Amino acid sequence: MMKKIMGVLIIMGILSFLTGCAGGLGEKGSNGIGKKAKDNESGIQSFKFYYNNSFGASSYSWDVTEEEGKIIFTYESMQHEEFGEMMMECGQEIPDSLYGIYKDIRIAEWDGYDKYNPNVLDGDGFSLIIMFKDGTKMSAHGSNACPERYGDFENAIIEVLEPLQEKILGMKRRELIDKGINGDLDSIMVHFIQHGTSGRDEYSFFIINDSYRENNCEIKIKSYSENIFTEGNYNKYIHVPYSEIDFSPVRKMIDDYNILEWYDYDKAADDYNNSEWFQVHFGFSDGLNINACGTEHPENYDEFRTAFINWMKEVYKKYDKNDKAEEQ
Repeated sequence: MMKKIMGVLIIMGILSFLTGCAGGLGEKGSNGIGKKAKDNESGIQSFKFYYNNSFGASSYSWDVTEEEGKIIFTYESMQHEEFGEMMMECGQEIPDSLYGIYKDIRIAEWDGYDKYNPNVLDGDGFSLIIMFKDGTKMSAHGSNACPERYGDFENAIIEVLEPLQEKILGMKRRELIDKGINGDLDSIMVHFIQHGTSGRDEYSFFIINDSYRENNCEIKIKSYSENIFTEGNYNKYIHVPYSEIDFSPVRKMIDDYNILEWYDYDKAADDYNNSEWFQVHFGFSDGLNINACGTEHPENYDEFRTAFINWMKEVYKKYDKNDKAEEQ
């Protein structure tokens, strides 16, 4: 469970998602066959693509393989470790489209490409392995380096394979929600941060088992609207014995406002700069983690937000000796 929480915290710190791979001076390795390469005309038997990110959380793999007359799409992602390998059957149009990309972009020229840039500490990399129906194969690999037209290739395969990824994720998500919540709530992280015309209020709350962190409870509030807190800054970074933590009010909110339906929710509002951004994480003893974020708000958002901030106020009061705002 701690691994999942740390993954959430890492994601919070990433301001932009790397697409493609870095390159430039200092690259070492092979450029592959190059212009003399000839296209394989037999068609694709399997297409395996791996994307690796130095942060780990956004690494994933796509695999399209024909097996015993069936075409199987397999997706695995560090962002969805709870699902493991996700598999579904797809149609002939998928390998046909990938073969079209192979020919259009002249990926045959990449065969044997294997380069890396030792001067980049944080970045990304890829591996591509294509098996052809005549039994031959090609491969290309890069770490902070990529071959010519890699960006066009990546955009093209995203267009073909991302809809399958979203479909299988939707199926897995539905299965998980239908199982319901069976474990005990044991960690909470919630943020409500207003932007632009939505206001200036900020609310952040974090609590976890004290065996992971001595100061295991953090409360940060900037109140301007005075809707729940009077104006001021309210901040606590404290140790709360795990035996004292009463998760039951929040557990009831999760049921009352059907928060499990928020699982894996991530949507941006059209007017992003004038919308309140939120992020929630609820961890359970059975390994379930409900994570959601965005500026487009899910169903029951306002009701949950009000209830949670009122609960935050009670927790703050309990551990604030003076019951007054601490000015920064």
